[in-house]
Amino acid sequence: MPTPPASEAPDDRTALEPIRVLRQRNTDALAQLLDDIRQDRDYRDHAPVAAPVPDTPTDGETEELPAVPGGKTEELPVLGGGTRPPRPEDRPRLGPGQRRAAVSMAVVAAAVVGFGCSLLIPSPTEATPTAPSASASAAPTTAAPTSAATGAVGVADVLTNPGFESGGLSPWSCAGNPGSIVSSPVHSGAKALQGTVSSSDTAQCDQTVAVRPNTTYALSGWVRGSNVYLGVNGGVSTWTTSPSGYSPLTVSFTTGTSQTSATIYVHGWYAQGDYYADDITLSGPGSSGHT
Repeated sequence: MPTPPASEAPDDRTALEPIRVLRQRNTDALAQLLDDIRQDRDYRDHAPVAAPVPDTPTDGETEELPAVPGGKTEELPVLGGGTRPPRPEDRPRLGPGQRRAAVSMAVVAAAVVGFGCSLLIPSPTEATPTAPSASASAAPTTAAPTSAATGAVGVADVLTNPGFESGGLSPWSCAGNPGSIVSSPVHSGAKALQGTVSSSDTAQCDQTVAVRPNTTYALSGWVRGSNVYLGVNGGVSTWTTSPSGYSPLTVSFTTGTSQTSATIYVHGWYAQGDYYADDITLSGPGSSGHT
């Protein structure tokens, strides 16, 4: 019998190295599963058998389970005497391929059912906004003054006898030295107004017309002479110096919030000689005519 080496002596035996066991991983489980199903002869040799449908027992009754088909039974001993109920033997069992096939079919069926349920669930949709009803009240707005230059419906010449073609002054009224209707020089038509000024009178001729409150009007006319004025009483006016022929004058004004009439005038200047006026118009909405 060999004696163990002394504890002080060195151990010259070869040291054991650990052994590594490499196990190949199954990287294609589905392909292996299908291959097992194709190679399982036990699965192809079996025919489907319909299971019997037992009668449903009523309340208070018991039902005896049917015997398992195939194979034989044996009685097992029971402690304390007696026998154990028979247990079937040699009954058919599913092979590994059949079990894999059943699991695969269950997974596929679950996937199909889940996909079908996802198609049945309606996707959320955004509600289409509807236009407001016609009965909805609009926000209040402040109406701006109507301008005659915008070409709005109802814009017309408010003055009467603007070109003095009637042959008379009416409804124009000339203060001081009365004006007169002449046939030459004229801007258009056959007649024009002539005003004779003096050192104490401008020979003003005017006409009062009905207007609309808070409304813009455009006043224009053609004049000839030295320092001739065109305007509205209490409002704006424009003038020209000494043109060699008829020259246009234009000015606009806005009526007050309660104003219903306006007086349009034309006149010369003191001691500047006679003046001439023709085609005087007041463009704007509202009732036409003089007051």
